[in-house]
Amino acid sequence: MTTTSSTTRASSASTQHAPIRSDAVELARLLPSVSLFGTFYSALRPSRILFAFALLLVLVVAGRLWDGVTPTAYGPGGLLAGPPREIQLVEAQESARSLVIPVLRESDRARAATLSLDDLAVLLRENAEANPAQFDAARYAKIAGTIDAARPRASFEALHEAVRESVISAVSALARADGRGAFDATRQLVVVVPTTSWECAPWFTAYFGCCFIIVLMGCGGVLSRLNAGDLSDRQWTISQARAFIRPRLWAICGAPLFAISFAALLWVPLWLLGVLLNLPVFNVFGALAFGVALVVGGLCALLLTVVCAGLPLMAPAVACDGCDSVESVQRAGAYLFRRPLHLGWYALLSFVVIGAGTLLADFVAASSWSIAIGAFRQASSSGALDAVGSYRFLESFHGSPAVILGATDRATAGILEIWQTLLSLLVGATALSLTIACATRAYLLVRLHSDGQELSDLWVDEDLHL
Repeated sequence: MTTTSSTTRASSASTQHAPIRSDAVELARLLPSVSLFGTFYSALRPSRILFAFALLLVLVVAGRLWDGVTPTAYGPGGLLAGPPREIQLVEAQESARSLVIPVLRESDRARAATLSLDDLAVLLRENAEANPAQFDAARYAKIAGTIDAARPRASFEALHEAVRESVISAVSALARADGRGAFDATRQLVVVVPTTSWECAPWFTAYFGCCFIIVLMGCGGVLSRLNAGDLSDRQWTISQARAFIRPRLWAICGAPLFAISFAALLWVPLWLLGVLLNLPVFNVFGALAFGVALVVGGLCALLLTVVCAGLPLMAPAVACDGCDSVESVQRAGAYLFRRPLHLGWYALLSFVVIGAGTLLADFVAASSWSIAIGAFRQASSSGALDAVGSYRFLESFHGSPAVILGATDRATAGILEIWQTLLSLLVGATALSLTIACATRAYLLVRLHSDGQELSDLWVDEDLHL
């Protein structure tokens, strides 16, 4: 008995002092947030970038349709210049007319005084084509540039310019390791641009916001499902992901719309209490009820906070766990308030990943454009090539000076500009694909810390095996 005990104690002692050998360390288990860097593998697949490109193309078409049937909403400075002031628009237009009218033919001058700036630019081009001796290239470019600088911007045109400028500023700041600049550019993109758009063009903002939610949340759910499948070793195809999302389309699109609608419903009694202030005697009761208004206003602010900050988590909640609209909003709000530091850390890492991927995509796009347009210019002296703006790395489009072109050269220049726009949209599609992939992984990571569910634990429809 004693011998056995001594032997056991000796064995235990030797076990305690025996070295432990580790053949490998699974970094994803040790630091789960490292999996966010795996989004490069998931998001930069050509099929997913092309799918995101199709989403952006639908949004661009929706925006252009609005611009085609509605009047301009912004001044020459665009969206970031703030709400336009009528006196500034009038002064800019009169300044452009005063420069253009004297160089026109006598028969066109009276008509030019009442034309819009777009029509005035067409009239200037017609005069230049009819009398090329009077209009040298430099003079025509200067006058046409003045007209364009004074031209008001349409709603989507101004929004597109502001979003592109903000994204480029954020990525450029990230490349320079300028944290303050990156923060300011991101704040401009997610706060200043939407609020200014709402102040200047509320109907367009509501219309485009609905298009954005329906297209991006609905079709973005497909990309989210694909990215979630990569973490569970389920290599779903796009058609399989679409089959899973299709019956849940209302859930994924209705989640933010449900929260916004509920907040609007809460706002109605606040408005009714405000009406009481217009009535004698009742205005006193309205003032006494202001405390109730503060409470209801706080609930509205809470819901809108969940929508704005938790929007990236709603589509993954449906794509990964099959949640309905109400449950996806509840999950986004719960994770947002229970794990704010985790989400903040994931947001920071995601910003780095998205910025690095966009930086690479923009470099490839700018290099491709420079090589292709350079080859064309070496082979041809067509004026159409001079009319196409340049595409430079980490810079907005640089429009070339206006030139006088024939009909075929104008068509050629227009086609080249379409290719330039498509190239820019491909860069945006890369950023969008990375954003959806990061949002999906951030959702699964915060779910891991909150609920203990593994990243690979996804909802599967047993009948479809999806």
